Amino acid sequence: MGNFRKIILWPVILACCGCAHAPARNQVSQPEIIISEGLAGFNVKDLAASRTAAVLDAQKNALRRAAELFMDDVSRAENFAALESGPLKNPQNYLVKHKIMSEGAEGASYRVTLRTWVLVGKIAADIRGLSLSGGQEGRLRTALVSRENPEGAAFAAAFSDALSRRSLLEIGNFPFTKDKSVNGSDDALLAASSASGADVLITAAASAYASGAGLNTGFYPSRADASVKIYEVRSGKLLLELSRQGSAIDSSQGASFAKALATAGELLAQETAVKADRLFKTDAVIRIRVSGLDGLDSLEKLKNQLFSLGLKKMRLDKYFSGEAVFLAVTPRSDPQELASAILRADTMGLELEGASPQELLFTAAR
Repeated sequence: MGNFRKIILWPVILACCGCAHAPARNQVSQPEIIISEGLAGFNVKDLAASRTAAVLDAQKNALRRAAELFMDDVSRAENFAALESGPLKNPQNYLVKHKIMSEGAEGASYRVTLRTWVLVGKIAADIRGLSLSGGQEGRLRTALVSRENPEGAAFAAAFSDALSRRSLLEIGNFPFTKDKSVNGSDDALLAASSASGADVLITAAASAYASGAGLNTGFYPSRADASVKIYEVRSGKLLLELSRQGSAIDSSQGASFAKALATAGELLAQETAVKADRLFKTDAVIRIRVSGLDGLDSLEKLKNQLFSLGLKKMRLDKYFSGEAVFLAVTPRSDPQELASAILRADTMGLELEGASPQELLFTAAR
């Protein structure tokens, strides 16, 4: 059992200066090594074709193992066909490289054992975006439509990332949000949100502009104004309107604008998370964040360990560079009580680093 370190009960600090720099995370998915096997029919006249088919089967098996980490039993059963016809149809989108460890004919079959480098973070993001991971009680499927000037996604990316980390609002990958022909009015967007199964619609507007003379200094200061409207899709009611500013400076005006938009997105998401969570009465969700994991074997062990606690609902939300984030709905309102339950069931040497009403932080002994 891991050592129960002193629990730091963090206050929720969300009052930030509108000009503070708060860039969003820009994580690049790192590959994880997965060992898998593949089988194909053995064609004695075309060994290369047999090998290619077996390798493809092994690649799909590796990708399937990674994808199913982010799905519970119900979602695996319900979304089997969607997984096979979606991400698994083009495994090369998630694979960096592979190496054949062994191969050979076995009767009428040809078998290969493959070492595969899989972009687990990318498959996880697509599983969430396609809503294949199963519904999370306590979280509301949210459609975000963002209009930015200059055109781009700096604000939307920062806002979505920060909101998903802090709030019960879960930004989904709804195709209509990228269809500019639908973006004419909020009424049209509400209709599209309803048809797509979204619970909440957020419309956002953000624009960046120069805030000083950069030509004389070689640097370009800038500001960004951002605002959001939050609608309940079922009723069509406008629940909340918020706005914030962000600022930045860079040797490139384009980069300065992007940083200012990202800062505004981060700050606006913080305020949105606090106020939106008060508006929507749902089960409380707590994040369980564990760092120091040594690959997918450790991740699978941790997942099984947490799922054995009998919590109301839980799923793996993200995994990146040895850090896993689980989302759980639990009847235990006291985070210290939940932390104690996790440590009592622990066989991995977990150590508690901190706790707040929204999140528990652990490290795993390597």
